[in-house]
Amino acid sequence: MHRFIPDPAAPAQPDYLEADQLLALKKIVRDLLLLPDDTPVVLSEVPCADAGCPLLETTLAVFPDHEPPRRWKFTRPRAALTKLMLAQTLASPPKPSA
Repeated sequence: MHRFIPDPAAPAQPDYLEADQLLALKKIVRDLLLLPDDTPVVLSEVPCADAGCPLLETTLAVFPDHEPPRRWKFTRPRAALTKLMLAQTLASPPKPSA
């Protein structure tokens, strides 16, 4: 079950990243993984309505040249990711891509 249920009467809050914030997250990922600047990095959010899963799940996918893609999942929106979270998560093995 979700622990946080947004108040429908509350004013809308932006839950998105500005373009420069998204670029900064991608740069942090490239720096942590020692990837070239042209390596594709994708941060996508997917909502979940199932009981027990987060409201938003973020998937980080990296597509290095001459290597299989790698991906990691976060149980929070992109806007909530921090450099420390990325560093800790990227230090663990990625989930195999199908």
